[in-house]
Amino acid sequence: MVRDKAHEFIFRFAGGLMLLGVGLQLFMQSPRRWIFWLNALLFLLLALFFLTLNFGALINRLTADAGILTVRWNTKIFRKHVRIDKITGITEDKRYISIMTDDGRSIRLRVRLLDPDKRRAIRKFLMENTGF
Repeated sequence: MVRDKAHEFIFRFAGGLMLLGVGLQLFMQSPRRWIFWLNALLFLLLALFFLTLNFGALINRLTADAGILTVRWNTKIFRKHVRIDKITGITEDKRYISIMTDDGRSIRLRVRLLDPDKRRAIRKFLMENTGF
């Protein structure tokens, strides 16, 4: 599991603001009105959304099980499954780590905002599991 600390801080801060909004609403509106309950529910759901980092979707994951490399990156919508024996090379620059496959496709992992030690950990994980 690899996390982007700056991204995580922003989302957790926004979640805290949403909870503060619920607290302020308790003092400013009457709980006898229906709009109060609608706003409270909406603010609580938004706070939960932000505090859980989009219900876990903003957490980067790299796993290797039974010869299959699974990539879940927060800049991509779906998971990518790549057979390790189909990987032909791995390259890295300041912005991306690219995984090339034998059919010509490239999976790019955006690492520009990650700490250097996290980048090294990703590269080490890929080298250990793929041999490149």
